[in-house]
Amino acid sequence: MDINNQSRTFRFLYATREKYPTYRVDLTELFSAGLIKKGHAVDWHMQSAEASSFKLLQLNSRERLFLGGALKGKGIGGKLANRCLGLWHDIQLFSRARKKIYDFVQVRDNVLAGYIVGLALKGRGTPFYYWMSFPFPEADLFRAADKEIDLSRLKRAFYRMRGTLLHWLLYRHVLPHTDHIFVQSEQMAKQLAAKGISQERMTPVPMGINLDQVDNTQISRLGNTNWQAKTVLVYMGTMVRVRRIEFLIQMLHLVRKTIPEAILLLVGDAPESDMQRLRDEAQRLGLQEHVIFTGFVSMEEAWAYIKMATVCFSPFRPSPILDVASPTKVIEYMALRRPVVANKNPDQAKVLSESGAGRAVEYCPEAFASEVIHIVENTDELDGKLEAGYEYVRRYRSYAALSQQLEDKYRDLLWLDMR
Repeated sequence: MDINNQSRTFRFLYATREKYPTYRVDLTELFSAGLIKKGHAVDWHMQSAEASSFKLLQLNSRERLFLGGALKGKGIGGKLANRCLGLWHDIQLFSRARKKIYDFVQVRDNVLAGYIVGLALKGRGTPFYYWMSFPFPEADLFRAADKEIDLSRLKRAFYRMRGTLLHWLLYRHVLPHTDHIFVQSEQMAKQLAAKGISQERMTPVPMGINLDQVDNTQISRLGNTNWQAKTVLVYMGTMVRVRRIEFLIQMLHLVRKTIPEAILLLVGDAPESDMQRLRDEAQRLGLQEHVIFTGFVSMEEAWAYIKMATVCFSPFRPSPILDVASPTKVIEYMALRRPVVANKNPDQAKVLSESGAGRAVEYCPEAFASEVIHIVENTDELDGKLEAGYEYVRRYRSYAALSQQLEDKYRDLLWLDMR
């Protein structure tokens, strides 16, 4: 990289399907807390999450927001009206993207906005980058076909129609005409490459963690003091039915045959019907006194539960859609120096293998139980692995490191475009 390019700052337009205010940490940490603090400038393009008119907001000296209007109504009429307002907001990207004040324009996960920006920038010389964090068209098609999901015929038809349209638009008219594509994982890059998109035009940017926040948060011990004499197994995350967390209750049933003092903490929440399904499974296996549901808790409290864990879990049900994800639970557990049992999701298997912090196993209760027992019976092996995991997070999966890598990539791309 040219030394003069290393000190160059850039201004860009960033359109995302996320509503404002956004709580997506990869947006706030990589950009607002990362690139923007390094002197770069961004104009955000988002629709309001609450009732609002269209307006331009000056968030700070280097961040502006083109805020799309929204109505208060939550019914079908209100949702339809807000979709129309969002569409109008995206259409305005055509004129905004053509302004010569931007070094590049980037669209995240919004296929229609990507198509509009592609048209606006065709032949104008301003680089167009697309950020794909999730395969939304494929998710629609999967939802339409999955008989386990309780959907009406009308909704299935809607998801099938929308998924087909977005799939055609994304892979025929958006991604082939971008200058570069940022993807969520190496597995996503491989899947896109199988569709004919050059991997040289793709950069994986996985999920990470704010390691400074972890290191600087005072984490107090909590919970029932009787747990100190137990083997505490912890899962943190959503309990919604599609995650199939009953898998871990079945695992506990197997573990307790060898480690009878083991208990399972399920840290998180879900709709009541989904939670009742888990309670019923615990009762069916006679584990109702050994499975503890914490409900929704603050981040600090969740971290406190993790710190007391003997083993933490990151089960990620295998599927073509979820396989391209970049799970954050493994990173969070490793940052808190706890042992992890995870299945062979490509990204978390890569993290555990490269760090030496553990190994990924098959997605079944028996494999998880066997790995838990191995960890508990070989605690003398843990110290080095836990430190290796923390160091790996610091070097490769902290948002400080990821933001620097992203800044370097943007500079490389802009330097190549200016040659």
